[in-house]
Amino acid sequence: MISNKLERSSMLIEWLLLLALLATPLITLLEVWTPFGGADLLQEKLNTILNRPGINPADYPLHFPTRLLGTLVQLLPDLVFMMMLWQLRQLFRSYRAGLLFTFEQIRRYRQIGLLLCVTFVVELIHLPLLDTVLTMRGPEVLGTISLSTSDFRVLLAGLIVLALALVMREAKLLADEQQLTV
Repeated sequence: MISNKLERSSMLIEWLLLLALLATPLITLLEVWTPFGGADLLQEKLNTILNRPGINPADYPLHFPTRLLGTLVQLLPDLVFMMMLWQLRQLFRSYRAGLLFTFEQIRRYRQIGLLLCVTFVVELIHLPLLDTVLTMRGPEVLGTISLSTSDFRVLLAGLIVLALALVMREAKLLADEQQLTV
């Protein structure tokens, strides 16, 4: 019965992760290419960057190539998140098959931990990169990098998952070694 419950739960989570995997880039594309909530996300960001004395934001319209590059930059955090969702989906697919403590599962945990750490780096460079892309045709502006406690939480979570993967690997090696010992 527990196995059946594990299979059902894993399958449900797999489908939810697949839905999130598909919805993530679509939401970003809708945000960037449609007036979602009555506003143009990239144009507003450009206006905010150029809102300085002596600069008229209307003199620097957002051209198609710039909008395309801005979209790619906006999709960068989504890409990392989607890679993490894929690893989680594969993890639950293996759980559904009854594979709980294998080296492949441990590798997936390690990948998730690494992707959480990569998320920290991507979030750190995302806004300065977007500012650079949006102002390529405009006046020079200074970019800023900002850190918040939530950024460090993601990094800490990634490091904890990496440590857990290392502990799981060592436990698996010990368990395999004990099975060979009579």
